Amino acid sequence: MTAPVIEARELARHYAVRRGLFAQPSLVRALNGVSFSLEAGRTLAVVGESGCGKSTLARLLTMIETPTAGVLAIDGTDVASLDAGQRRVLRRAVQIVFQNPYGSLNPRQTIGDALEEPLLVHGVSDAAQRREAAREMLRRVGLREEYADRYPHMFSGGQRQRIAIARALMLRPRVLVLDEPVSALDVSIRAQVLNLLAELQTEFRVAYVFISHDLAVVRHVADDVMVMYLGRAVEQGPARDVFATPRHPYTQALLSATPTVDATLRRERILLKGELPSPLAPPPGCVFHTRCPWVQPRCRELVPELVALGAQRVACPIAVERA
Repeated sequence: MTAPVIEARELARHYAVRRGLFAQPSLVRALNGVSFSLEAGRTLAVVGESGCGKSTLARLLTMIETPTAGVLAIDGTDVASLDAGQRRVLRRAVQIVFQNPYGSLNPRQTIGDALEEPLLVHGVSDAAQRREAAREMLRRVGLREEYADRYPHMFSGGQRQRIAIARALMLRPRVLVLDEPVSALDVSIRAQVLNLLAELQTEFRVAYVFISHDLAVVRHVADDVMVMYLGRAVEQGPARDVFATPRHPYTQALLSATPTVDATLRRERILLKGELPSPLAPPPGCVFHTRCPWVQPRCRELVPELVALGAQRVACPIAVERA
């Protein structure tokens, strides 16, 4: 088996939130014990509702923030064991593409300068070398070389996202975190960008962490899927198995809400009752029990762990019993 390029073990991120001048700070467990491993050339999709911890996970993977607990290893190196200088070097290995391509580009900076900047920051002092690398990457993402002298406002949304992808790949990272990379694009442009990402993954053997709420997109791009709810992973496994036989009731509800024109893939709609609980006061036991159609008294007391169920892992003892 190939060694993983990135591995998380019980990764957690908690925030202290003040609720008043004299009140004790509350603890928000934005990420509360997530584990996975990812090999080169493969795609892990992270899905779930807003507030489930997807973006927090992205900030930890890109070393924008440090974990409260757990282990994050890149190419076998524990990030927590590194000093500031070593961590700065390791950041080359993990890059990110944000949801809003225009917001991630400096409007006063030419495209060429934006692409050259990562090389300059990481010690490539030869201006001619940086310039050629930037133009080569523009060609690789399907844009013309002369675009290097233009500014972000002169491009369409799809072109800006291609530029953002090009900038993220300038350092030849081992892992690319894609945070809702096509949700801000027109439907007609999404397929082009997704096809480009597939081509680049094959060429550079880069691993993708694909964060999305669009399960129709995830079905086509992911090798593995991790479904998150209120900071925890409730189901993990190969994408084909999760989509064919979802085990956790939350996964089943998400998939039932996914529109499709294929009659063989349509499911009976499962409507979840209630709202997502506040992360400031999560329910005891299984965090999903307040909305779960299978809820039993034990669900309010015991915190379920991920249990192997065939190729999948599911955090629900009732799902295991029903299998």
